[in-house]
Amino acid sequence: MALLAGLPLLAGCGHPASRDECEAIFRRSAEIELRAQNVVDPKIVEERTAAVRDARGKELIDRCVGRRITDSAMGCVRQATTPEQVDKCLE
Repeated sequence: MALLAGLPLLAGCGHPASRDECEAIFRRSAEIELRAQNVVDPKIVEERTAAVRDARGKELIDRCVGRRITDSAMGCVRQATTPEQVDKCLE
């Protein structure tokens, strides 16, 4: 999974991303990635998201915390339906 590929986030504006915001980006990215692979069963999505979190989640989320992000970028992530849209939100 290419979770949080757009992690450079927004450099010059916004606020430092909180752990909760980074967790939300992680969860949404995982859900979108799995949906793109035709995995839609909520239980399987939860299991696979947990597996990625166990394997790489702490590293990905720790890289995100404190990076600049805007409220509009977070809203964009929540509305995104493709991995490319998530990446664009975080550019």
